[in-house]
Parts: sequence; structure tokens; C-alpha cells
Amino acid sequence: MGTRDQGDSDVPPRADNETVGPRRAELRHSEPDAVVCALTGDLDLDSLGSVQPVLDEAIGSGPSRLVIDLSGVGFCDSSGLNLLLSLRLDTEREGIALRLAAPTDQLSRLLQLTGADGVFTISRTVPDALATG
Repeated sequence: MGTRDQGDSDVPPRADNETVGPRRAELRHSEPDAVVCALTGDLDLDSLGSVQPVLDEAIGSGPSRLVIDLSGVGFCDSSGLNLLLSLRLDTEREGIALRLAAPTDQLSRLLQLTGADGVFTISRTVPDALATG
């Protein structure tokens, strides 16, 4: 389980037996041909049900570029990683350029340890990801 800062007002305090939630995904059309999907909270088995429909919507909107803003992800486990890897295949199949932006230290380390950093285009910031056409 991940940890959250005390200032994260969108997430109520958790009981000892709860996982951190809610996991939120928000779409922004930043340019005519690009969609940014900002993920916040933990990217784990419990969050997939709330994140997947938003990612499907992003792909279905038919952008030429999809940027996943990971700056708000507090924790990512193997199911979250599998979601990102599956997203890569889905976007590739649809001819959409996928970019990951601003991964947290924990997520960067997970991508590095698993070798997944070699299959994604990863940028330090969302503007950098949008600039890499």
C-alpha cells in the first residue's frame, strides 16, 4: 500500500483495513490531437476498475497522442504496471502515440527494475511529453 500526504483532501483518511482511494483519472484535451490523462492516488488492483474506463474513453476519442500524467500516483504495484503495459498495446494497435509523463520516484524505480522503461517513451513533465510529437 502507498502513503499519502496529509494535505491530500480528495481522499478521506483510511481505516486500518482499507486501501487508499479513490483512484482518479481525469482527461484533458490539451491540444487538438492530444489527450492528457492525469492519474492520482494508488495504481493498484483496487484502482483498475475506476481507471480503466477513463483510459478506454481516452483511446476511443481518437487522439494521435495520449499522455499519461503520473505525477499524482503515490504507489504502483504489478497490476498497475500491467495496466500501463496493456495500455501501450491498445494504443499501438490504434495508432496512438503513448507517452508517460512525470512518474514518481517509486514508479520510475518499478519501471526500471522491470525493464518496462525500455518499452515506454517517458518524459519528465507533461509539456515535455506533449512536445515529443
